[in-house]
Amino acid sequence: MNIEVETRAQASAIPTPEELIARAEAMVPALRERAADAEKNRRLPDETVQEMRDAGFLRIMQPKRFGGYEYGIGVATECIRTLAKGCGSSGWVANLFILHNWQFSLMPMEAQEEYWASGEDQVCSTVSFAPKSEMKVVDGGYRLTGRWKFSSGCDFASWFMIMKPSPTCLDWMVIPRDEVTIEDDWFVSGLCATGSRDLILDDVFVPEHRCVKSADLNAGTTPGGKAHGIPLARLPFGWAAIWGIPSALIGMAQGMAETVQQTLVGKKALFTGEAQTERVANQIKMAEVHADINAAELIMRHRLSELMKWGEAGGPPSMTEAFASHRDAAYVARLMGKVGNTLSMMAGATSVYLGNPVQRYLRDINVGVTHVSLVWEEAAENYGRAVWELPPKGRIA
Repeated sequence: MNIEVETRAQASAIPTPEELIARAEAMVPALRERAADAEKNRRLPDETVQEMRDAGFLRIMQPKRFGGYEYGIGVATECIRTLAKGCGSSGWVANLFILHNWQFSLMPMEAQEEYWASGEDQVCSTVSFAPKSEMKVVDGGYRLTGRWKFSSGCDFASWFMIMKPSPTCLDWMVIPRDEVTIEDDWFVSGLCATGSRDLILDDVFVPEHRCVKSADLNAGTTPGGKAHGIPLARLPFGWAAIWGIPSALIGMAQGMAETVQQTLVGKKALFTGEAQTERVANQIKMAEVHADINAAELIMRHRLSELMKWGEAGGPPSMTEAFASHRDAAYVARLMGKVGNTLSMMAGATSVYLGNPVQRYLRDINVGVTHVSLVWEEAAENYGRAVWELPPKGRIA
């Protein structure tokens, strides 16, 4: 009886999706106020990350066994999108913090128990691109040496997920913070506050239980996925994970549109004196921007709904549909790039000043769309190949 009462109490403590999204919306004004300083400091403010923890965002896709809520990717992307309206870097890092705790739940159970041993609100950062690195197979595991790039949110991470240094095999390996060195090289044009610095490893030992094979990730047969029984884990990891960045880009575009709309109020055209809000060109462009953003949201929500169904069913109805999901993620990113540039043209010359948030949104969007997972030509080509039942090139996501 006591166990039943405790279980009901735990269930009642889990916030609903609507509550989580409302908490994200409540953070937007503060994120906007902090965005300039965050960009200058090239990292998120401590209070922003603490507020993410307090709101429960890190637990959205985390297993219930380790204090999480076990919600699907749809709840995560709605919170990510909302946060990115206030600050692009905050939305970007929130995406990674949320998804990384789901990623960790796919690892062998021994690694998960190590990760969550010190609390339920852990932060993990990942690195993938490793231009100078090497791995040695040794008794009981591996030894890694080298330099890995793009560790977003690394200042707050207690663990790091390292991609195996191989162009053809992307196994994951996890390493505690005290075994890595963070190199501050993050001097960039956009998404500055993500703090995506390099990691340096010097002959670091990684035991076998802290690894998961790319073959299992691509097949939906990971050790942790089997142990927790979460439906989404039955699918290739990338099919759902790829949608985190497009959701952040949609939020950035929404925040930029709101800012440009406010910027034009009270402004007049230099040569004609016409109110900017009464110019037909601006009205048509704003209509197009809102239509593109709404279309992107609808595409994303449709695809994520399909993914959840596929997880329950154990797979997609066809490979064409699977590739369509990746195609649409890349298309949404491309569309938000277009929206950002349309809005910057509307905002006028004064928007180029660093004190104007319009240019920050634009730079964040333009950097975000360069992510390797969202290359339109590759996603479109693989979809086109699937239409004619040709084998894919490279990975699906």
